[in-house]
Amino acid sequence: MTAGSNLADDRTILAVDLGTQSLRVSAITTASRRLWHWQQPVTSFIDGEANEQDPAEWASLIDRALAEAASAGIRPDAVAAAGPLAGWVPLDADGQALARATMYFDGRTAPDTQLVASALHDRPAAPRPTIADPLPQLLRLQREQPSWLPRLHVLLDATGWLVHRLTGHSTLDAFTAIRLYDREVVARLGIDLARFGRGVAVGENVAPLSPQYASLFGNPRIPVIAATFDSKCAYLASGIEQDGEALDISGTVTSFGVASTRQVIDPARRIYSVPLGDRWLVRGSMGGTGSVLEWARATVLGNDFRAIEADVAAVPPGAHGVTFLPFHSGARAPLWNPHVRGAFLGLSLDTGRPAMARAVYEGLVYGLRHIVDTMAEAGVVVADIRLAGGLARSDLLSRMKADILGRPVIRLVDYELTTLGLVVIASVGLGAFPTRGEASAALVGRAGRIEPSALHDAYDEPYRRYLKSAALLGS
Repeated sequence: MTAGSNLADDRTILAVDLGTQSLRVSAITTASRRLWHWQQPVTSFIDGEANEQDPAEWASLIDRALAEAASAGIRPDAVAAAGPLAGWVPLDADGQALARATMYFDGRTAPDTQLVASALHDRPAAPRPTIADPLPQLLRLQREQPSWLPRLHVLLDATGWLVHRLTGHSTLDAFTAIRLYDREVVARLGIDLARFGRGVAVGENVAPLSPQYASLFGNPRIPVIAATFDSKCAYLASGIEQDGEALDISGTVTSFGVASTRQVIDPARRIYSVPLGDRWLVRGSMGGTGSVLEWARATVLGNDFRAIEADVAAVPPGAHGVTFLPFHSGARAPLWNPHVRGAFLGLSLDTGRPAMARAVYEGLVYGLRHIVDTMAEAGVVVADIRLAGGLARSDLLSRMKADILGRPVIRLVDYELTTLGLVVIASVGLGAFPTRGEASAALVGRAGRIEPSALHDAYDEPYRRYLKSAALLGS
């Protein structure tokens, strides 16, 4: 789509959203006009525990996207970029990648994650370390690639790499920096914090767009506004602020968070709290949802999602006794076992594909209910849940979430909230809105609300079966 000239009070944001499956670049204005969109797939390289992408491909795609944006008449007032959680790229002093990017599902940092956990033994409020975090990533490089260390200038996550590509500056966003914990913990691990770049606040003007790209748009002073990784951008866009307002972001993985006025500390670290403005976000996540559903489609259920959903709808709650555990990439909250793997349980010679399809859909939502119930045990109120991410497109899955969770779910007009989060962040950074809350209210629309039905009770027994199976497999 070709853009017209900007209105006097309407700013154009170029949002660069690098996901695990594609690069999406959109031009959206502060008046919510959608001017232009571009999307291309990215390649993943998977070999055993390794899960990588090529920064050279990322760079080529960004070059193409910005050139096409300029050709389409886009003249951005600001640029903001977000990548997936992780995507760690080691760079030398010339900004060249020393290796491929280590993605979210890469399991090679598991032993290093345990080292970080040991260093946090006296930090009960600290978030549980994960294989995607900065400290385990650097520890793995030090362990596996000691010959690189003299050449390693900086280790950037995907969001930091995008900012570096756009500006030449090495940065670490404020939310990812939470996972550096504190200087004492870092000292225990023998890590140099300078390896992670300069810390930046969300909404900070990092630097102008580099001359390579600014020349395309004929403006040498286009600011690049610091954002954060994809799911956190979505939380900032969602507008959840009051106690009990929750967001379920279900794409390749699921990120779930609830707004709270208090920091919730779970001694077992099954869930954790991170700052969200002047409030807290109580968090839990699942290691695979969309990725697991794609696996099931490709290997078990058939290629047509419409046919799969027809099968699911034809089977009553409980899936005729079949239970599905979606632990194909390990279990995250609340079990936190990276070694457990997925399974179908309760199969018989009478089990057909419709029952297996139903079990897959139920298993994905039971995993989410396990997080919600764990939060409830810790005194966290979950009132209603906004849905985002690619799986929010499914009417059936949205209805099942309302019924299984026993809470209203709110569907949004645009389920890809990362891009809107970038627009919200950059809009406030430009001064178009005084707060992110006001920007969210103006830019993020609601499509409808689904109340739980009388089927809620029918899911209780199969959910208990899921919990027993998960505990047995995850022990």
